[in-house]
Amino acid sequence: MSTWLFGASSQWSQQIASTLEGDVIKFGRQEDNFLDIKQVSYHPADIKDWISDNIDLLECPQRVIFNINVGMVQELPQPMIDYDSTDSFQIFNKWWIDNRNQLFFKTFLIDYLINNKKITSIPNHQVCYITSQISADHNPQWNNLQLYKTFRAVDYELIWNQRAKKVNAFGICPAANTRPMEWATFIAQRLQIENLGKPHWLYGVTEEDKKLDFVRWSDWENTIL
Repeated sequence: MSTWLFGASSQWSQQIASTLEGDVIKFGRQEDNFLDIKQVSYHPADIKDWISDNIDLLECPQRVIFNINVGMVQELPQPMIDYDSTDSFQIFNKWWIDNRNQLFFKTFLIDYLINNKKITSIPNHQVCYITSQISADHNPQWNNLQLYKTFRAVDYELIWNQRAKKVNAFGICPAANTRPMEWATFIAQRLQIENLGKPHWLYGVTEEDKKLDFVRWSDWENTIL
């Protein structure tokens, strides 16, 4: 299976790529200076030219993985009424500005793969978002993580919109990532041996007695082990 991996410069992504079988084409930001990584700009003004120059002549991948670094999210101060509302809005606005380009890139690229490369006609294709399950798990202890949870919920809507268009899109959350390289290997292996995305749309990696497994989300409320 051929794979396009976006956000490939981290050691974690490199571990994913080294575990996957078949051809893996790795893409990273322009500042990522790796010989085996193709440069990509996530800026909206660059997308059409980037597609024309870099991937238009490539065959459609059977698997796309997005592991784009979104950086640390600064949360809103609490209680908000005790702080200057303009300052709070600047935090909110910076969060949106920092992330809107890569969100649009994901939307645009998959739309291109649907309409120009006919990805939905490829048997067993996958579009995997490395994301978080935090927005589907409504634990009260995370009630102050509004911006981070909102951001990951946007990932969910990308997934659901693409699933409605017959794309086998789903998310995987590495959770606490206490053994990151092992978890990267585990995720890559499961991408190859399990029929991910059918019927579940979100997976979290869990660890019990030093054994890794998936928590599988099939809707907004029920978790199936």
